[in-house]
Amino acid sequence: MRSSMLVLLVSLVIVVAAYATEYPGWGDTGWVYESKSACCNDAIAIAAQYSEQACSTAGGMPSPFDGAQQGTCSWQWNQDGYGNTMYRCNGQSTVWCD
Repeated sequence: MRSSMLVLLVSLVIVVAAYATEYPGWGDTGWVYESKSACCNDAIAIAAQYSEQACSTAGGMPSPFDGAQQGTCSWQWNQDGYGNTMYRCNGQSTVWCD
């Protein structure tokens, strides 16, 4: 009995894992007057939003990040004519989709 329950549980985990997938998303803030940290957070949030939309469009249910910002960011910086720093951030985030 115990071994058959274990086989059933393992089979269920394999089936669930087979249906879960990832949908990567990318986000670009454009040039903004904010800190590099805020710029990257915005770029990752945009990417996560696109990833969630792709999951929903495919008929899935996006899994939440539990409040944590997850993804990667690259950035460029420049200065305007007054010496103010601007950043442009590109983020990537992947949401699990069930």
